[in-house]
Amino acid sequence: IRASPTYADDARIGHFLHPGQVVSVDDRRMVTGSWFLHLADGRGWVFETKERLLVMTQAHDFERGLWHYSVVCEDDVETRLTPTYSDDARTGLILGSGDCIAADERCSVAGARFLKLADGRGWVFETKDRLLVMSEIRAKATEARDFARGLWHYTVVCDDDVEIRAAPTYSDEARTGLTIHPGDCVAVDERCRVAATWFLRLADGRGWVFESKDSRRVMMMLH
Repeated sequence: IRASPTYADDARIGHFLHPGQVVSVDDRRMVTGSWFLHLADGRGWVFETKERLLVMTQAHDFERGLWHYSVVCEDDVETRLTPTYSDDARTGLILGSGDCIAADERCSVAGARFLKLADGRGWVFETKDRLLVMSEIRAKATEARDFARGLWHYTVVCDDDVEIRAAPTYSDEARTGLTIHPGDCVAVDERCRVAATWFLRLADGRGWVFESKDSRRVMMMLH
C-alpha cells in the first residue's frame, strides 16, 4: 500500500494486501497512464496494474456471511489463492465430489461467482464451463415444524464426538468435518425441529448438530 497514488518506493507505508483479499475502494485515479485505487478504510492507495500485470480486479455483488456448499460435480475441485479460474492461482488443495464446505465470502468476478472457504484454504468457483460445481445447502423450509431464535447453552452428553452438519439434517452429505467432543459446552442461537428431531445451530457459525440420534440423547441444555 502507498501513501499516495504512485509507484514510488518512498510512498510505501509497510502495509500489504494479500492474494484473494477483497477490499472496498472509494476513489479511482489515473496517474501518468496508470489507475490507482484508494482504500475506503483510509489505509492508502494501491495500483490496479504494474508492468502490464493485472494486480487488482473489480469484484461485484460482494457478500460477507456464512453459507454452506457441497461439491456436486464428479471431478475434484482445486482451490485458488484468489477468485479466478487461472491455473497460476491453484493451491494444490483439493475438494472431492460430495465434500461440504463453509464459505464466508462470495463475489462475482468477470461474470463468474466465487466462494471463499471459511477455513482459509482459498477460493472455489460456483460454476465452470456452464457446469454447476458447488451447490448451496439449505434446509427445506417445509420440513421445519417448530423454529426458535434466541441464545441457549448446551453440553455434549454422549460418549462420542459429534460431527457438525452444514444444515439441520442427519445426511452424511452435510457433514462438515468439524466436531464437538464429549463434555464440550456450546452456545446455540437457533433451534428447529425437522421430521421429529430437534437440530441446534451453533452460535459461532460452524453449523448444526442434532439433539438426539437413534433415541439416544446427544446434547443437553444447561439451565
